[in-house]
Amino acid sequence: MGVTVLAAHNLVKRYGRFTAVDHVDLSIERGELVGFLGPNGAGKTTTLRMLAGLIRPTSGSAEVLGGPVPGPGLRRVGTMIEEPSFYPYLSGRDNLRYASLLHGDITEQRIDEVLAFVRMENAAQKKVRAYSQGMRQRLGLARALLHKPDILLLDEPTNGLDPVGIAEIRENLRTVAQQGVTVLISSHILSELEKLVTRVVAIERGSIRYDGSLRGLVSRMEERVVMVRIEAIDAEKLRSALQDDAVRGDDVSLHLSSGPEGLTRVELAHQAIPDLLRRLLNHGVDVTEVHAEGDDLEGAYLRLLQEDGRPS
Repeated sequence: MGVTVLAAHNLVKRYGRFTAVDHVDLSIERGELVGFLGPNGAGKTTTLRMLAGLIRPTSGSAEVLGGPVPGPGLRRVGTMIEEPSFYPYLSGRDNLRYASLLHGDITEQRIDEVLAFVRMENAAQKKVRAYSQGMRQRLGLARALLHKPDILLLDEPTNGLDPVGIAEIRENLRTVAQQGVTVLISSHILSELEKLVTRVVAIERGSIRYDGSLRGLVSRMEERVVMVRIEAIDAEKLRSALQDDAVRGDDVSLHLSSGPEGLTRVELAHQAIPDLLRRLLNHGVDVTEVHAEGDDLEGAYLRLLQEDGRPS
């Protein structure tokens, strides 16, 4: 059993009659890299802000490093919550210098280290007003790491980054986690988190709906039934094949629907898609496109949790 360094106990935040966070319980151990997953407006940012001591909960409490929030333990927490804000008329380096004054005992060498870590050393002398969103995100991560925190709370840190930048930030976070830093990183995109974390906490409408291994969540998602749009060179041949019991097998629903421009839609279990495509190919059907309609990973996991009997 590891040491718990970040916890929420029955955390609630209300704005008038609206409940943004609804009785959240959370416990994260030292060195864990945890994905905080949910659609926009689910309560991720509000929860992070309470954990960071930026807003007070309506009820419940939070702890960092064994002490209450707010409290001295917050000095060991690095945050990047919502889009990072800087002084636009100062350079990236000078913004970090200003931040270093708030913490104290941070050397120029440490500023150099974090700039190099996020690959911003060549843009350090530019004024922030000339930065792209991706550059601001990198500088935000550098500022969060400046005082060598024990805990990182990150809210959508890869917003505005290109695929190369996302991969670099991912490697940065793996590195700090290997050094014993606890990382809680929020995102609304499961496909982004699955390359980084092993544990996922999923929140929807302010309530925790899943807290467990990423593998467990993905395995449950693979069992879901989805609507699949299939396109083929010969649409009539495709529909004829799907009526054949030998091709359709037990996986495909009998409810076929033809959309515009000869598109064909079928219902089947997600994990059965590869077998169906092989059977169509063996039947001489040249499939040109397959798409699970309206079913990104974010939507899929939310539907899965609702189908599992959890409140909506």
